[in-house]
Amino acid sequence: MSATWDEAESRALPAPRTRVGRFSFDTGAGVWEWDDEVYRILGLQPRSITPATEYMVSSKDPEDRARVADILVRARSAGKPTSVSYCLAAADGVERRVLIVCEAAACAESASGPAINGHYIDLTADFRRDSEKVARQAVMDSAQHRATIERAIGALMVGYSLNADQAFDTLRWWSQNKNVKLRELAGRLIEAASTGATSDVRTRKSFDVLLHDVSMHRPPRGGDALPGS
Repeated sequence: MSATWDEAESRALPAPRTRVGRFSFDTGAGVWEWDDEVYRILGLQPRSITPATEYMVSSKDPEDRARVADILVRARSAGKPTSVSYCLAAADGVERRVLIVCEAAACAESASGPAINGHYIDLTADFRRDSEKVARQAVMDSAQHRATIERAIGALMVGYSLNADQAFDTLRWWSQNKNVKLRELAGRLIEAASTGATSDVRTRKSFDVLLHDVSMHRPPRGGDALPGS
């Protein structure tokens, strides 16, 4: 069921747009060059400010800021491809999940020092889509478990002549004392009931009488009475 839903949703919704920008950083002069997409990912209008490191490392998490600063240092000193993913606190007030990728082949010497080239990637849409899928599945699983427990409660209400609260307390008692999860115990009970383990000829006869009486708006009789008697 969930697979069918996911397939239908994938066809109905557009694929999330992953934005990719390009940058160059002259580490000796401390000068950045950004394309328009980098500006947009950072929450800025293209060419609206002079590119600066402070925008690239902007994050509410101090550890993220330190990791971004560290990758720039390592890209300069090691000359190897490096990357870091972090949560950007963009200038437009939006938090975005972004990825910086420094390319090894682009770490060439400029007149003032090593120049780091790379990509700046906005992964926010991908993360949001995955999060929504996980949340939706959790809701579906929760609804399924609740339905199973409610069916088990109904079975206990019938079997022991209990009200709903009493039936739930009974199910919970068995769950706690036998160290079995409530939904698992409920599932076992429903599975057993579906195989006929909770029914016999006398029980079915009693239900025949009960269904006949309530359908005819008559007071319920004893289990041994037959319809029409």
